[in-house]
Amino acid sequence: MKKILALVAVLLVATISAAPAATVTRITVSGEGTVAVVPDQATVRASVVTNAENAEDAVSQNNVIYARLVDATVATGVARDDITLAYYNINYIPRPKPAPNEVAPTGPFGYVVSRSFDVKVRNVGKSGAVVDALTKAGVTNVESVNFGLADSSHARGVATTKAMADAREKAGEIASAAGLHIVGIEEISNGAAVRFPAPMMKAMAVSEAAPTVFDSGNVNVTADLTVVFLAQP
Repeated sequence: MKKILALVAVLLVATISAAPAATVTRITVSGEGTVAVVPDQATVRASVVTNAENAEDAVSQNNVIYARLVDATVATGVARDDITLAYYNINYIPRPKPAPNEVAPTGPFGYVVSRSFDVKVRNVGKSGAVVDALTKAGVTNVESVNFGLADSSHARGVATTKAMADAREKAGEIASAAGLHIVGIEEISNGAAVRFPAPMMKAMAVSEAAPTVFDSGNVNVTADLTVVFLAQP
């Protein structure tokens, strides 16, 4: 009797071992989560361009104007350390000789000094005042005004949580349609981006009565995930 029971046990174990493992299906989905946040800082990029027949004069003129722009910006409440160089270039453009009966070409010729700089405005409401101050002080160009966040880590965390929930919901729908259920996750890859809206200029005038005002809108912090889920019957 014992021998028979032992034989049955061996056969049972062999049968269990030979049973095929449940098939695992991989379901790859993407998830996206977005959080709209009010911006807490702005960056104004501006430039000053000067031109003279010799390099020393062009550089000197640029330095004088830039110093005036810095003083005007600081007067609005911006810290001096928040004004930083973005680009500096000295370029020589020779004056071409016109052919007979041709109109003399117009400049600039000689040395051209271009300096771009960024102004970090930590009080968003003063970004228009900074633009006005630069304009009054003789800036050549105000190239852009961008709004953003001093620290986007918390918003990115919230957006990532939403992206994961979005991916899980999509995978669950696919698995259910195929008669499967999610049993695990094999891989997660992610990418996050802070997307800044273009500023809307409500008014622009260099006067006390009609200052420049920007409608900054919201900063959209978006997280993107690609998740490989494992599913079984």
